[in-house]
Amino acid sequence: MSEKKRKRTSEEIERPSKKRVEESIAETLKFSILQDTSDWAPAITTSPGLSLPTTLLMKAYKKPQGSSNESLRRVGRSLLSTSELLLYSSANPTLDHVAREESTGTDNLMKHYIAVYDPKTGNVQLVEARKLVLRSLLRSSESLHDTEAEKDDKPNRLSARSILGETFGTKKAQKAIKALTENAIASPMKSSASGSLDAASSAVLESMSQTSTIAPSREDLQALVDESKPIPLINQEAKTPAEVYTPESLIGMDSLVAINVRTWEEAINNGEDVKTSSLFVSKRLKKIVEEKDVKKLKILRYILLLLDWRTAMKSGQKGLKKLPPKEDMKNAVGEDIRDSILDSVRRKFAPDFALNKRAIDFFSTHVCALTLHVDNYEVDTYDIREDLKLDPKQ
Repeated sequence: MSEKKRKRTSEEIERPSKKRVEESIAETLKFSILQDTSDWAPAITTSPGLSLPTTLLMKAYKKPQGSSNESLRRVGRSLLSTSELLLYSSANPTLDHVAREESTGTDNLMKHYIAVYDPKTGNVQLVEARKLVLRSLLRSSESLHDTEAEKDDKPNRLSARSILGETFGTKKAQKAIKALTENAIASPMKSSASGSLDAASSAVLESMSQTSTIAPSREDLQALVDESKPIPLINQEAKTPAEVYTPESLIGMDSLVAINVRTWEEAINNGEDVKTSSLFVSKRLKKIVEEKDVKKLKILRYILLLLDWRTAMKSGQKGLKKLPPKEDMKNAVGEDIRDSILDSVRRKFAPDFALNKRAIDFFSTHVCALTLHVDNYEVDTYDIREDLKLDPKQ
């Protein structure tokens, strides 16, 4: 006999007898934006690095931002930007939770929306929302003991002021504090509401007012700063560019009068070719002689003197430039230069018979200032830069 095979009941899958009725979903979606006519709007809150309970209750606070509604409508901005929202919660015994709007970089120009979707009608309503960042702050322990701290702090403040006055105050302030402390009948500490100072504060403030009267003014401080720079002395009362660095202040009246330029004038008038060691001087010598400007010619001769004077100096240790013997210097600058002029140059630029880095900069700025008077304040710096052997960056 053949046995009829049956399927195992465990392998059979029970299926519902009724078919599932699917909800109808609209084929097209219609979007609309709700205008923010009210002062309140939804808020999207993020809490980076925090895990907060969903039952956290927070109080809402709002303050205006200072922009009118009509002006914002004209420029196309939202009414939400006219106010700032802040959420605060102090439910936790040790932490304060604060949520506020934070705008960094381009986030200030970004808008956030919340969408409400109805699957039956296919309508999607968008409403603008605020973006808040929730952070937790540790509550200060001092706020729990304000009353006790104020009571205990009064004598400490008095003693602290007295110690500071006796340690850092002047002798007069220390003497006043000591006298007031010894002769005090009542407590020197008075009510803070009255606004009066204690003995230590009065003595220190009195000494400060006396010392502040002799403090240097802003003009004195600026003069000290200018003196520390390696530049010629500036005429603070100058009204024109020519009066800032005058030839008399750069050279000296006695030296300017004593400079001899007759040799140059005679040689140029006789058609001779005068050669010098300076590129700047050689290119301008003939033109200035033809203009018969004796003052400019003397300035040009003084520039050549300074350049030859520096070239004659010998290199020493640590970048110093040392003066050679007087006879060698005389041969280098020319026999027509008087000894009084050489002495004035040495006293001005090398009082220690040597030039360091700052003295060299001081020397170079003087030469550059003199070139302004020769070229009528429009100087091509290439020639003088070659003479001073400066780098293009300088």
